[in-house]
Amino acid sequence: MKYYSGSGDKGKTLIEGRMVPKNDPRVIAIGELDDLSAKMGFAMSLITDEKVLDDLKSIEKDIYLINSELSGYLKAVESKTSSGVSDSSVKRLEEFTDYYSKGIKDITKFVYPNGIPAATALNICRTQARRAETALISANLGSPAIKAYINRLSSLFFVLFRWLNQKSGFNEELF
Repeated sequence: MKYYSGSGDKGKTLIEGRMVPKNDPRVIAIGELDDLSAKMGFAMSLITDEKVLDDLKSIEKDIYLINSELSGYLKAVESKTSSGVSDSSVKRLEEFTDYYSKGIKDITKFVYPNGIPAATALNICRTQARRAETALISANLGSPAIKAYINRLSSLFFVLFRWLNQKSGFNEELF
């Protein structure tokens, strides 16, 4: 298999059957989501908790499906969101967030973004999810459910960052 085509050498890439500039807002948004997926993969390589890994694997799949839709590879057949990301997907993220937030202390101050490697990797995912959300909004892409999903995702990453730190015994520093 050949892993390069050379078709992007002149600053263009194929989206929905046509060549578009690589600085097209859609390409940027897809790239931000791809970056999020890669950072999640790195974070997952550091995590040993099976429930966290299972939850993150389901999210990773959703991100691939969202990118497929944004790239034009996944077309709607009978649903409003061809990616399968819907209001129920957003609810699932809220349930994950609620589950893990029950296991952490309440905060009234800012938390320094440090801790064990797995937790800090998820905090990096949080900031990348924010960039992806901004790119989607700037490009005016994605259904309301997709935008809500990415927004909730950054909240989940923050809770997981704190949950993994506290589970490990790491003493959070507040300011």
